[in-house]
Amino acid sequence: MSNDNGRDNSSKQILLSVLGVAILVVAVVGVSFAAFTFTGTGTKENTISTGTISMTYSEDTNGIYITNALPTEDEAGKVLSADNQKFDFTVSSTISGSATIQYEIAAVKDRGSTIADSDVRLYLEKKTGSTHTSVMEPKAYTAISYDSDLGTPAGSMILYSGTHSSTTVDNFRLRMWLSSTATVNENLVQTYTVKVNVYGKAA
Repeated sequence: MSNDNGRDNSSKQILLSVLGVAILVVAVVGVSFAAFTFTGTGTKENTISTGTISMTYSEDTNGIYITNALPTEDEAGKVLSADNQKFDFTVSSTISGSATIQYEIAAVKDRGSTIADSDVRLYLEKKTGSTHTSVMEPKAYTAISYDSDLGTPAGSMILYSGTHSSTTVDNFRLRMWLSSTATVNENLVQTYTVKVNVYGKAA
């Protein structure tokens, strides 16, 4: 009788040990996914601490491209309005408690792009009320040489940094065009594509 009780106690101790290890693994995995990235299409969502942040795109893909474009002055590029000349997207968060989320919006160049980085102009606006206001004036694609603190990988270009400390919806519009000083080779198909990602973590 006592031997059976001993076996039962041993079984319970083993079970509790296994559960303890499982809980620890879940805790470690939860911490390791505090940093995140969106690289797909459509709606993406990830959980950070007590809040969630998601990115949605108004187009079928999460980027913008130019093909055989003509050189354009910055003032004209800033008001381009055709569907393939602007790209709208949203960064939204749902936060409970006192959580604060820091995030970065970044562009990453497609490896198949044939136009030089210096010949491309990117311009980002943020919507306030019914109007769009510049948050990044036109500039050439400039890649960072190291991973940022928020997880943006080297080779990407950081377009905007923001903080959400309450439930928030931010709407953005990205435009991209060929620099007015670019040299056009009519014998070649010249393309440039960037994808838009968001990276962040709890403050």
